[in-house]
Amino acid sequence: MVTIKQIAEKAGVSIGTVDRVLHNRGYVSQQAEQKIRQAIAELDYKPNIFARHLKLSRPFKFGVLMPEFKQDCGYWEMPGDGIRKAQSELKTHRIEIEFFHYERYSEKSFLNVCQKALHASLNGLLVAPLCAPCASEMIQKIPSNLPYVFFDSTLPNAHCLSSIVQDSFMSGQLAGHLMSLLINDPGIAATIRILPEDFHIDERIRGFEAFLKDHPYLKVVSYEATLGDRTDKISSIIDNILKSYDQIRGLFIPNALTFQFVQALQNKHCDRKIHVIGYDLLKENIDYLKKGQIDFLISQQSRQQGYHGIYTLFRHVVLNEVVPSKMMMAIDIIAKENVDYYQMK
Repeated sequence: MVTIKQIAEKAGVSIGTVDRVLHNRGYVSQQAEQKIRQAIAELDYKPNIFARHLKLSRPFKFGVLMPEFKQDCGYWEMPGDGIRKAQSELKTHRIEIEFFHYERYSEKSFLNVCQKALHASLNGLLVAPLCAPCASEMIQKIPSNLPYVFFDSTLPNAHCLSSIVQDSFMSGQLAGHLMSLLINDPGIAATIRILPEDFHIDERIRGFEAFLKDHPYLKVVSYEATLGDRTDKISSIIDNILKSYDQIRGLFIPNALTFQFVQALQNKHCDRKIHVIGYDLLKENIDYLKKGQIDFLISQQSRQQGYHGIYTLFRHVVLNEVVPSKMMMAIDIIAKENVDYYQMK
């Protein structure tokens, strides 16, 4: 049986666009509609009227368990945008979204909000499983009849329906490769691990260190910091690094707070050239990238992760489709020369 997803893939459009054409809801360009009509004809699509009416006779509620939007300097607004976009496209399918926000750096908050989500009569759950130790504990409590999808990070040995993530270890290796190209003389590169422990952050650091093991002229040192929202602590971290290592030549910041470490470096009036590689297309990160004070950013396509997370639940729960167990996001290298093209997305 031909599915809406197959039509969308053949026509090169979203499922929501196909749905609007099939139900004559408008807001579709003439060119896109022609592609969809052609795909329908070529695939010999026949709608299952009985199944469609049976499914769409009731609403479906998907929960989203994620940090508060404002945290990590507003990083979580990006996947939130993707989630809201998917919700808007699926509105005609009576898809409802309920957000369950937890305090990013509080295990107690995470566990409390998890309990609320698990008692909310959901049809599916999209989870950003940070706070790795207690997240591993939490997933053991998810009922077997509640499908859940991971985004942003994943957990080993979890039985999720799907995970929509970047290969964190490989992106860390890529960062190590970039750092080795930036630094040609013997020196030191520092990594910053923000606590509490997150599986995907640890994997990025592990990949970074693994790559540079084959480059003995560049030594890697690691710092740990419990920040919460106390970003004023970043200044003391930078101070400790500068005082401890005269040969510091690089900083690898494996999260969205990259620009704050650059600000701290500037405030120290450091006369050494220190190369910086970080993550995520926050406005502040982009500003420093354009100024040349961040060398590279690595994008994990956060908006797309949230968007595809909701659609994965929709395809499984509503359309009864088989969904991939893993969807890997591209590892994009962003430099000042190409960042404007990513801002347009």
